[in-house]
Amino acid sequence: MGTLLVIRYPTNMFAQLADHTYVSCGTGGAAWSCWGGKTGGTELRQGIGSTAQADAIAEPNERGGITCYLINGVCHQAANRILFPAGITARGARGYDVSEALFGTYGRPRGALGLCQAPFNQHTIVTGDVPACVETTAMRSRGARTKAGARARAEHALERKYIRGVLAIYDKAEPTLKSTARALTGPDLEGFQLKLFMYKVQYQLRSQLDKSVSRKVQDIRLSAERSRMKIEEWFHQKEMKTDEFVKAFNKETILFQEAAANALKAHQYKALFGLTPGETIILADPRIVKQAYPDSQ
Repeated sequence: MGTLLVIRYPTNMFAQLADHTYVSCGTGGAAWSCWGGKTGGTELRQGIGSTAQADAIAEPNERGGITCYLINGVCHQAANRILFPAGITARGARGYDVSEALFGTYGRPRGALGLCQAPFNQHTIVTGDVPACVETTAMRSRGARTKAGARARAEHALERKYIRGVLAIYDKAEPTLKSTARALTGPDLEGFQLKLFMYKVQYQLRSQLDKSVSRKVQDIRLSAERSRMKIEEWFHQKEMKTDEFVKAFNKETILFQEAAANALKAHQYKALFGLTPGETIILADPRIVKQAYPDSQ
């Protein structure tokens, strides 16, 4: 088995913008762009897994089946899918927690009105490694002996536990989300996204969470999902141009964070989003928007 690394680099040229993340194998022989660039940056974390499976999940366009940018997810969700064989995520990248809160760990399987189908094909029957990613025994043992490696393994065990809970929600919802008969309705998608978000809230806030706070953040997240689906509906029906859609998406992202900051104490907001109250993140990278939507200005 090879090594999968999640790489991040800050997008300093755009204020408030989240880090871009992509995936590389341990040898550096292959990398997957996750909608953006795939060079430069610094390693965030790594895990052991089949690089051949990761390559299959990535698909030729290296987007991990995240069909529509800003509807199914952003680079974080694409990276998470490709990192699946290693049981790690892009957690720790700036803006990741906002992204996960709005799209889920592995992205939204579809958008409003059934558009942008994006099922998570895990390619579980694929094993082994991409030839360029095959590591020597010395490379593997050197990393395993480090103290940092021991700490990473402990963190990895906790992350795997979290991921198992996430996958249980995806698996349970899959038949409903694929249903053609219900593709034109929103409640099933709302409920799915809300379950993912509340699982994240409960996991990250733990003892800091009480019933009052739980109700508040649940209402905030539900409101954000309904607003987002309305924007997607207008965009799909060509009642909104691409630039207008992106601007509206960014606005809703900020409103969601501001509402959450008002409902939570500072330490709760920090624990949930990795941000201080008053600090907000936008997820729409203008460079990727131009690639994803050529008609944008």
